[in-house]
Amino acid sequence: MSKPAVTYTASAGPITGRKFVCKRCDRVYAYPKAGERPIRCECGWWYYNDGAALREAFWQRIAPYRMPPDFPHLFGEV
Repeated sequence: MSKPAVTYTASAGPITGRKFVCKRCDRVYAYPKAGERPIRCECGWWYYNDGAALREAFWQRIAPYRMPPDFPHLFGEV
């Protein structure tokens, strides 16, 4: 069995407080607060806290950085 995935971000320190784990790849992120920018996971899934629950959508990560075309519909204006 392989080791759990680790997310490396040079600009962010260690995650403290509540954590969010991607359901697909098990990468760990700081839990998004309502209205914050969505989490764009390395596996292609986007997660957004709309204040009631986490919403999710898939959009493949291909350079250059892109937003899902239905982003405003899925997550509102962020």
